[in-house]
Amino acid sequence: MENLQKLIDSHQKAELDSQQPGCSSSIFNGTTNNLSNGSLVNKNNFAANFTSNLSFSSLDPSSSNSTILKSTIVAGKLLSCFVIGGECRLCFPQMKALCLGDIPTYKIDEMMKNLAIINPHSSEEQLNVLKRNQIVPSYLPKCELITKTNAERLIAMLKLTGSPAPFDLLNNQLRSLLLPLKVAHDCFGGCKGYLYPTLTPNPCLECKTCHNMFKPEDFCLHTHSPTNGKNTCFWGFDATNWPYYIRIDDETTEGDELILFNRNQTFEEEENRLAIFIQTYLARQQQQSIP
Repeated sequence: MENLQKLIDSHQKAELDSQQPGCSSSIFNGTTNNLSNGSLVNKNNFAANFTSNLSFSSLDPSSSNSTILKSTIVAGKLLSCFVIGGECRLCFPQMKALCLGDIPTYKIDEMMKNLAIINPHSSEEQLNVLKRNQIVPSYLPKCELITKTNAERLIAMLKLTGSPAPFDLLNNQLRSLLLPLKVAHDCFGGCKGYLYPTLTPNPCLECKTCHNMFKPEDFCLHTHSPTNGKNTCFWGFDATNWPYYIRIDDETTEGDELILFNRNQTFEEEENRLAIFIQTYLARQQQQSIP
């Protein structure tokens, strides 16, 4: 498990250094160090609902002196941001144009209302930084900033629908032959599903509710209960940390016995299978990133 932890840390730091050149790696390292005390399968609460560790003033862009322009990756796009209260605050007009350019504005506004996302405005100094770097037009009187976590939530609900399963959904015996693992995540309302390790590098996680297939980094964004936490402040989410979010689901629901009827693995054995899958998946990603 220690070697797996080192592999995850190495993979994620490499991702940050290569894909997020403007972000401070010290912020990332502080996050992963906080995770190192627990076992891998119990780290899904890393995207824990933020309530009290930071003062509200530290989350207010107008009260922050953070005017250093940085960058981060969201939905495969390099976006400008400021780091405020330990989280990236993205330039909302840029994020909307690059990540949601094909979505009508009224749908974006409607989804933000459903998700209870309220964007504060940047400070005057932050706005000037964005203008000087030509991120926003010079005539713009004000600019909203959206947290990276809320940007991920918004994009996921508007665009992340998954893909059809590559096998007959009614053929439970066939699915059993693929040796699935029952998994779940607790991010943004949570989701339960089946992991089919043998289907990688294709989407290998099936949602129990809609039966669509997702890659691990997308599955941890997928939920059918997005508005259950309207009074909750979601903080610190990063899709590259998906190994900490996805866990073995030890609850049995209707239909599980049909798909897993020939399985007698213990919970610990399933945890080990999940750990091996994560190790293999990350190793493949590292290998693909080598020129």
